[in-house]
Amino acid sequence: MIEVESLSFSYVSELTGDRVDALTGVDLSARPGSLTLVCGSSGCGKSTLMRALTGLVPQMTPGQLEGAVRISGRDLSDVPLTEVGHLCSSVFQNPRTQFFCDTVAEELAFCGENYGRNRENLIESSERAAKLMGIYNLMDRKLSTLSGGQLQKVALACALASGAPVLLADEPTSNLDPDAIADVRHALEILKEQGMTIVVVEHRLHFLRGLADQVLLMEEGAVTHRWSGDQFYSMSDGQRKSFGLRTLVDPGPPEAWVASRGEAGVAAPGKEARLSCRNLAFSYGKTPVFSGFNADFYAGEITCIAGVNGVGKTTLVRVLCGLAAPASGTITLDGQEVSCRQRRLACALVMQDTGRQLFSDTLAGELTIGASEASGEAGEKLLADFDLAHLGDRHPLSLSGGQKQRLVIAAARATGRPVVILDEPTSGVDARHLGSITATLRRIADEGASVIVVTHDGEFASACADRLITLTPMREAGPNEGDQ
Repeated sequence: MIEVESLSFSYVSELTGDRVDALTGVDLSARPGSLTLVCGSSGCGKSTLMRALTGLVPQMTPGQLEGAVRISGRDLSDVPLTEVGHLCSSVFQNPRTQFFCDTVAEELAFCGENYGRNRENLIESSERAAKLMGIYNLMDRKLSTLSGGQLQKVALACALASGAPVLLADEPTSNLDPDAIADVRHALEILKEQGMTIVVVEHRLHFLRGLADQVLLMEEGAVTHRWSGDQFYSMSDGQRKSFGLRTLVDPGPPEAWVASRGEAGVAAPGKEARLSCRNLAFSYGKTPVFSGFNADFYAGEITCIAGVNGVGKTTLVRVLCGLAAPASGTITLDGQEVSCRQRRLACALVMQDTGRQLFSDTLAGELTIGASEASGEAGEKLLADFDLAHLGDRHPLSLSGGQKQRLVIAAARATGRPVVILDEPTSGVDARHLGSITATLRRIADEGASVIVVTHDGEFASACADRLITLTPMREAGPNEGDQ
């Protein structure tokens, strides 16, 4: 049981010295066996609320807290952080930040070992959670070898294995493919039936249809609207858009995303490919990732690459942009075969974990690292295009996940390179900024670049993609091909 009464939280920004009202008068009641969905635009206070539900606010985030948060009848203000794990488990937006061990099996057992639980029960709960999340085959794998989506499923399995009565999930599907999202939904369904109290913060909303019992919309730190699950999912498209929310309808499988625009592996009449791949193969040691890969990427077009988690999409991106060399095959740029170094100079890359490619101490400085001309008024305009103009003097690592994503895309655009590659650019992005990213990628393509996007986001792909490639696992379908 969760009870939140008149919860307000404010703090003084170390960067500006201004007082920030992060939460204002929030009330929330969630009973055992229920699922509460919290939605709203980036920066509206959703993640701060989740941190308050775990006791991290204010125990790890200094500030002024008013009101009360109670879980299973206990006021969190009286519960040491070391004991909160008995009351609730959490899944963060970036799962890498919550791992401590080397392998999946070790990570699943980590919480129980810390609390000195019986080893037989600990192993049983770990295996049960792994099977529930469809990762039992990954138990012996090193976390460092897993894809972003696989890591997200491991994080959720760790939360399930903890045995806590409350599950708090902050965007648990942000890096997952449609099949994995279905796995998450199935897991949440079972946990509800078992009496767990679940709170989910999400921008992706469609997968919780028929599962959410109540829905809260947050704006500027306050809960402004409440619906039952049935009321929320019966909203018209116009109502949904007026609240700035993403689609409530399942986009379907990848083959339904880009039905009318083009085919990735088929040459366009009268067009020359900007980047071409022929018979590409890549392996990690003796483990093949893809083989016989053929595709053309055209200037002025956006090509989306889809496929299940772990199929090799990010590895393919690394090969395309020159961060890794293929075992065999050729890559040409404007008809000329190019080396890894030449591809690195020609490609701008937006990585899945954008925190790994932020180096400056200000947003304005970040833009000029790869493009000196993106300074002054040009840089200010570019930041404004991504709704970041008011943050120009902030440190990039102090931004939210969605803001970091937009900053790195802005920096990629500033380079003016002929090929722009993005790996999951819409994870953690709300409806308004999804539209902004879509418009920006279209602008980059219209300026003559070939835009290549790895995505699991059907809503995004349907809005922006001209062509679609679906990678298929080699063990199921042989060589990975460009499937239309």
